[in-house]
Amino acid sequence: MTSDSENRVDLSNGMYGLPAGSFRLDGKMAVVTGASRNIGLSLSLALAQAGADIVMVARGAERLEDAAEAVRAAVPERRIEQCPADVGTTEGAGRIADFVHNRFGAADILVNCAHSSAKGGIPADLGILDIPDSMWIETFNTNVLGAYRLIKGLFAGHARDGKEASVINIVSGSGLLPVPVVANCPYGSSKAALWMMTRYLAVNLAPRIRVNAICPGNVSPTGEPHNATSRRMLPEIPMGRVGRPSEIAGAAVYLASSAASFTTGEVIICNGGRAW
Repeated sequence: MTSDSENRVDLSNGMYGLPAGSFRLDGKMAVVTGASRNIGLSLSLALAQAGADIVMVARGAERLEDAAEAVRAAVPERRIEQCPADVGTTEGAGRIADFVHNRFGAADILVNCAHSSAKGGIPADLGILDIPDSMWIETFNTNVLGAYRLIKGLFAGHARDGKEASVINIVSGSGLLPVPVVANCPYGSSKAALWMMTRYLAVNLAPRIRVNAICPGNVSPTGEPHNATSRRMLPEIPMGRVGRPSEIAGAAVYLASSAASFTTGEVIICNGGRAW
């Protein structure tokens, strides 16, 4: 026979349920690139609302300052700073890392949201074998090398110092399956590379640094399709609409927080149920 005490369920050992504050980021410091608009701006605000101090990064200094001021006004209790820089250059990535180390000492969270598509320089009727090298180089410099340089610049010393961190890379559905737009070839290829780099880093930086990805779908700041391509996609989205930047925020807060302490090398797809 067993006693009542042996049969009693013990929930006090922290092995069950959700520990208090699991989704909070109090005391954490986050860097968000591509932070002046759309998803990057939404994630900056959401991480600050969860308790993190933020360094917002983007190329355009004036727009970035306006965005940072808006986040400061919305979450006045948090420290919000901006660092204008181009993550697609070695100098820009170095400037961001130096800024963080000098102002905060170290980062706990990095969201690589800045991206380049180079689509504006690719004519619509261009053949897929006629895409110039310059478009590939620009896209990969920002979407892949920029992310890698920042991860290295911010977290190279974490394993040595026993610090933990979370990296979130923003990938794309066009990096998982091709889309029928030639101009998306360099962009989709770079996002595929970013997703594979996410998995490699997750394996090699564990257990101290978790590296995950978010794959947003068709997202618009207005909640409405933003161009003809976006409108054509609507029938393929089971939710029947485009997403809002705020609807990507929950995935980022989860991956940045201790609620995701056993999650690494994964992608969360937030695309309204679209097949890719």
